[in-house]
Amino acid sequence: MLSYFLFTSLLVYDPTIAIFLGDLIPTQYFTFPTKTLVILFHGYLLLVAHVGILLVGESIIVYGCYITPIIILELSIGRSSYRMHESIRNFSNIQIVYRSLQVLHANALSITGIYIVISNALFMVTSVYCNFVLIRYWNRLEMLSKGQLLIWSFLFIGAWAFVMELGRFLFAKGSKSLRSWNGDKWGNVRENKLMKKFCRSCKPIAVCNGRQFVIGRVSILVFFRGVTRGTFRALLTTTK
Repeated sequence: MLSYFLFTSLLVYDPTIAIFLGDLIPTQYFTFPTKTLVILFHGYLLLVAHVGILLVGESIIVYGCYITPIIILELSIGRSSYRMHESIRNFSNIQIVYRSLQVLHANALSITGIYIVISNALFMVTSVYCNFVLIRYWNRLEMLSKGQLLIWSFLFIGAWAFVMELGRFLFAKGSKSLRSWNGDKWGNVRENKLMKKFCRSCKPIAVCNGRQFVIGRVSILVFFRGVTRGTFRALLTTTK
């Protein structure tokens, strides 16, 4: 909301900036009705873009607050306390629950997996761009432009770092939950053997796009390294 407010303020303040259509209209034709149309047009586009980002962010928060705790907390054996009933962790139910979550997760990623890859590249490039412009042209930017770029830089880096941390946490703690099943006594020898076979057939539930892109333990460090390297390479390229 703060990003939308600042961008709209910049639009109302000067709709003839190069990023708006007002820059393409000759001065003699840029009357009050024309200015109003440009502001309404860009205001609508900005509203749609920011609402879209907000909905994506809310879906990630919902996933992180509901699905992730079930996988890493409620299905882990040996904890001192649980929020769900103990029956979910018996021999038959825990297999059904884990497979159900695995299928649900796979179905969700079959649609959103490619967007994770695209978003990773988009957030990295946009963060590099914002950092480069702020550092390279700081003295030539207006205050509203500086504020907008600063918010974008923190927003894009922080939002994707949150997704990366969620994926890392899900991968690491999910693996720990699977390992906790091996050391538990499930009733008799047959059930223990079957549970060990089931554990070997399970893979940690991870945020990924097939095997091409998997958010693991070091993915967030790779993202920060990419943003830092990209920013400095862009600055070195344009330095005379």
